[in-house]
Amino acid sequence: MKKALLISLALLIMVSMILSGCGEETTTATTTTSTQPTTSATTSTAPAGPSGTINVAIADFSAEATDPTLYESIWGWAMYDSLITTSADGRYIGEVAESWDVSSDGLTWTFHIRDDIYFWNGEQLTAEDVNFTLTRFTSEESTNPWSSGLRANLDSMRVVDPFTFEFKTVKPELPLTSSFAATRIIAKNYYESVGQDAFRASPMGSGPWIFVEHVPETTFKMKANTNYWDPKNVPEFEYVMEYQVPEESTQIAMFKRGEIDMPMGITAASRAELVSLGYRTQKIGLSAPVVLNFQGTWFEKAGATHDIKIREALSLAINRQELCDTIYEGNAVPGGLFALQPGGFGVTDDLIAPDPYDPDRAKALMAEAGYPDAFDNPVVTLFTTSAPAGMELMQAVQAYWVEVGFQVKVEILEATVWMAYFFNTLGMTEDDPNVGWLWAWTGGSADSTYMQKNLLTSEGVHQMLRDPAVDQMYQDYLTNTDPDKAFDLFNKFLKAGYAQRICIGLVLSEPLFAISHKLGEFTTNTHMYYSDTYSGIKHPR
Repeated sequence: MKKALLISLALLIMVSMILSGCGEETTTATTTTSTQPTTSATTSTAPAGPSGTINVAIADFSAEATDPTLYESIWGWAMYDSLITTSADGRYIGEVAESWDVSSDGLTWTFHIRDDIYFWNGEQLTAEDVNFTLTRFTSEESTNPWSSGLRANLDSMRVVDPFTFEFKTVKPELPLTSSFAATRIIAKNYYESVGQDAFRASPMGSGPWIFVEHVPETTFKMKANTNYWDPKNVPEFEYVMEYQVPEESTQIAMFKRGEIDMPMGITAASRAELVSLGYRTQKIGLSAPVVLNFQGTWFEKAGATHDIKIREALSLAINRQELCDTIYEGNAVPGGLFALQPGGFGVTDDLIAPDPYDPDRAKALMAEAGYPDAFDNPVVTLFTTSAPAGMELMQAVQAYWVEVGFQVKVEILEATVWMAYFFNTLGMTEDDPNVGWLWAWTGGSADSTYMQKNLLTSEGVHQMLRDPAVDQMYQDYLTNTDPDKAFDLFNKFLKAGYAQRICIGLVLSEPLFAISHKLGEFTTNTHMYYSDTYSGIKHPR
């Protein structure tokens, strides 16, 4: 499903939202008049047309991609429309494709394209744009994490007529719906007229926000698309301005001065302090499992984490309830596994139940495994960025592990290197530096089919597990055409994969964010990314 997949992947914005921090006061927003916080939005009359600016501080712009086809682009969720999308209750619904059909043999997908969508330059979006986008999306050049599933099962695609597009697969694969929901449509004619580099410097979409300016590692600006085809998502604000602000203290100071409306890189403790001062919070995204994942443990060079007993001991040594009460300020409960949303597809309560806090059992398992003398590399390594929230979690986990006798190192990486380590699109070899290391992820999905493929199968980009039996269970589920059997097959696959102890579920956290009194109600897409919510943010009333 779109973005609520998350995330994710990912992907990956929930990580930057929950695990990010802030920077030196070298980046500032346009100063506005400071006012005292209120517990609810300030009462005023909403203007007739778009006005004002939503100012947002992001700890790290990460890849800074404007091209949503060959890369994952967080900004792209605001600037482009997806082929299909999801509703707040987890159903797939139309977006660029008003509806779609799947043939009885499960091989042919027919998408019926809306005839009322226009790109920002006034050119109508048609099936030609969809075909062009998916041709790029399924190419070998594409590193977008959602492209591999479509590429692997592509037989052919064609434009049937100006508003009908057909995608044929080699074998049935009903979960491909989630990949189509991650496919954002770009303007074919514009792209071909300006070329790839110019497109990325000045992109062309059909979404509710129009690209204005990008200053690398500094700012990203968009303006309202007043001609947007979906009335409920025509913005009330005129601009969105994002600032890269790595340091938490700077974000908080800017927020208190009224210079930003959403500080997206602060810890739960800082958010709680702001709430105590009268600021309100907004939930954006699904309740998020926070996890630690092991990479490449099948290699002996993984050292201590090569042993399943060590991986289990690491989990038992963590006091999850204490994490919930301290780092998450009571806005979390123990439990969860990678991307598995409570009540989601294939998810049962026993699957995502937390391990107990049992340091004595952890020590016993370490002794059985011969730790540390039995391992050439007994050091357990977590890798992260320098973001305060992420570091706070890693340091807490490190302390639990050191307490039971583990040797632990936290490796701090630049954001793009950090992402490249856990998105191993070319696979992993025993000589890779992160073999046996752990990385953190935050984010859930109502249907995590492909996120689980990436985590639990041999061809997954995260390179967590290589087990032929688990791979076969995934294929049995994926090619199944009986919807009544799908849940059980997926659940069986999940249980077999996670039994290998390559993921430590920590907590299920509520994705809450401090919000300025200058922003009113968030009316749409609050189950998705923060960039999706921009178009539905109202002025205070």
